[in-house]
Amino acid sequence: METCFLLTGKPRVGKSTAIKRIIQQIGPEYFGGFYTEEIRNSTNRTGFNCITLNGETVCVASVDSESSLRVGRYGVDVDAFENIALKAVNLSLNTKKITVIDEIGFMQMLSAPFVTMIQEVIPSSKQIILGTICVDSHPSIDKIKKLSGIRLYGLSEENREFIPEQVTNDIHKFL
Repeated sequence: METCFLLTGKPRVGKSTAIKRIIQQIGPEYFGGFYTEEIRNSTNRTGFNCITLNGETVCVASVDSESSLRVGRYGVDVDAFENIALKAVNLSLNTKKITVIDEIGFMQMLSAPFVTMIQEVIPSSKQIILGTICVDSHPSIDKIKKLSGIRLYGLSEENREFIPEQVTNDIHKFL
């Protein structure tokens, strides 16, 4: 039975925006977990925040970071990510009907505890997981995409207006 609903697609196609629309359509009270939001100056993306559905926010990647762990031009603060994201997911799994994991991507794969948690939670989850997953190939991400219980939705500019509605309808079958 598919209880893990993951959006995939090219960067900046609107995956996180779609997640937020789904949360609003179903009702925020059902959701816990986290989403990722870009940090921008007037012209460029300069990093990423991890934001819990409880309202906690932390910068997890930045062009200005001194971190030796890098994905592209961003230095990644794995400790900051783990401190907020793992806690938010575990809390949600224990208290909410739907857990948001946005995103399962290259930066998040730098966290071994996160990778382990995802590989354990998805196939065994009695709860609904709603998330996003990187479209590009990565050994750990490719394994996650093949786990049982996952339904992948390819998001594009052409379908991004109706995919959130489809995911919302699919999730409603379990609520």
